[in-house]
Amino acid sequence: MARGRSPSLIARMVVWGRAGGRCQFAGCGKRLDGDLVTGDLNKNQSYLAHIIASDPGGERGDPVLSHQLSDAPENLMLMCDPHHREIDDPQKIQRYTVETLREMKRRHEDRLDRLMSNPSATAAHILRISATVGDNETAVPLKACIDALTPNFTLADRAPIDIKIRGMDHKDSDPTYYPTEIGNLRARFDREIRGRYQEGDLEHLAIFGFAPIPILMELGRLLSDLSEATVYGRHREPNPGWTWPNDGEGLNFGRVVGPAGSKTVALKLSVTAEITDDRVRAALPGQDVSIWEIRSSRIGANELRNQADLAGYRILVGKIFDEIRAQHGPDVELSVFPAVPTTCAIEFGRVWQPKAHLSFDVYDQTQAEGFILRHRIGPARKVSATS
Repeated sequence: MARGRSPSLIARMVVWGRAGGRCQFAGCGKRLDGDLVTGDLNKNQSYLAHIIASDPGGERGDPVLSHQLSDAPENLMLMCDPHHREIDDPQKIQRYTVETLREMKRRHEDRLDRLMSNPSATAAHILRISATVGDNETAVPLKACIDALTPNFTLADRAPIDIKIRGMDHKDSDPTYYPTEIGNLRARFDREIRGRYQEGDLEHLAIFGFAPIPILMELGRLLSDLSEATVYGRHREPNPGWTWPNDGEGLNFGRVVGPAGSKTVALKLSVTAEITDDRVRAALPGQDVSIWEIRSSRIGANELRNQADLAGYRILVGKIFDEIRAQHGPDVELSVFPAVPTTCAIEFGRVWQPKAHLSFDVYDQTQAEGFILRHRIGPARKVSATS
């Protein structure tokens, strides 16, 4: 069967325009318009590569689609000479399937479109960590994430990084819940985030968290304060969503310093609700506890509405870590009792630095038993030898 017709001038112009004059092979991006500028076609290094071959008997050929799509821009990719040869290598044809090449083309064109829609904006990857709802559903809709990060950022990839916490079949009252889910979180982080940061693939993370507070604190610890990231939280009023409202009076954060002398310190994080001292002491029975507190100027679940206020919280958390260590010594046992929005939980973990700050236990409130120890950030407690 004969080959389909060669790409028309219109098809060529469309492909060149959508590709931005650069090779669309994943990870290449080589600029290919040099020969057009000089007019020296002997230096031509650009090719329009067919995804489904125009020859039905060619690589990725099809008896019907080869002719139908031979002049279709959606079936053509702009490529440099080496990568044009690469995708048509008979020894590698199973690697470069129609689906693989279409995905390369889509990602290249989507990224170019996002970058050019706001050239000065940073490209951000979406990271969603959430409890599952139903079968493989997330509690953080992708559209809500995209609405929240624009116009300050452009979307780096329409495929978000998803870390899902198991749903109803695995309750947080299960003794294995936190070890299992935090182990899952660490594995996914190492596989999908850490390596990509080191390779320079992730320029900025837009973080959307809907999970138990101890898990979100661990996520913050993994990200640390060294990673470029912006944290978003769900807001109920006036319009439910994940965009920072940035309205109304700002929220301030202050601290209450506990008495010196004790080697057991409790830090209350009072933002969404009050935490009484007797609830803390009930969780640490028989111990001489020095109780500290970070407290917002207004207490409530919907009070943290301005993104800029989160910076004040971060600064105070860092100071509190330093002050507790200075007052109680490096061997103090620190326990944290949080009543905070998800954003504050993530940022609390991000502020913590393993070489500078104390390790701490994270407690979580339960209806039946009050505050329960759920997780530890940092090395395990040292157990003194008995004589």
